[in-house]
Amino acid sequence: KKQEEAKAEIKKKFAELELKALRAQMNPHFMFNSLNSIKNYILQAKHTVAAEYLSSFAHLIRMILQNSREKTISLKDEVETLLLYIELERMRFDNGFEFDCIVNEGLSLEQVKIPPLLLQPYVENAIWHGLMHKKELGHLSLQFSRENGSVICTIEDNGVGRPNAEKMKSLTATRYKSMGMGITKDRIDILNELESWGISTDVIDKYDSNGEPAGVRVVVRIPANYGMN
Repeated sequence: KKQEEAKAEIKKKFAELELKALRAQMNPHFMFNSLNSIKNYILQAKHTVAAEYLSSFAHLIRMILQNSREKTISLKDEVETLLLYIELERMRFDNGFEFDCIVNEGLSLEQVKIPPLLLQPYVENAIWHGLMHKKELGHLSLQFSRENGSVICTIEDNGVGRPNAEKMKSLTATRYKSMGMGITKDRIDILNELESWGISTDVIDKYDSNGEPAGVRVVVRIPANYGMN
């Protein structure tokens, strides 16, 4: 019995270390992608616009560093970080997409607690692998609601879709292939095993009336007993 308890304790400590390593990896990964996404814009922009962009980017990095030190943050803080990130990416892509953020009535973002940087990789993936390849004006939607006692976070785009994104082997897509979704999946698996969060994610491919890929919908569910204060 003591041996089993010792093994369980070692397994728990190993999982905690692995989780910390994944969180540490996520933070520089996010900053690296953000820096690369604004590099060309700064080189080509007017000085005033570039200065404003850098100021917003510095604010974003400060928020990321602050949030990454916490075990959990409020969904309100996560959304604020996401909105700033999306605005920077919109500037980077010359306002090539629009977005909206809807919080359903009865849900307080301040009360919901989630692991930091949980949703950002899905937003990044929607922009870089969906919307950036779309010739027409793209649309990104964030929606937060409660359903059967759980907090539902939905990230939806009308980009080219995963099947087409796989076919597009452009230089940009190859160089900036997102690692964040894989890291996030690993984080969620460990959180669910280590602390029984019960977080689930569904990645749904959308199709139009002609059966052509029409974007991606990601649904992240956080049980209320862990996602609420």
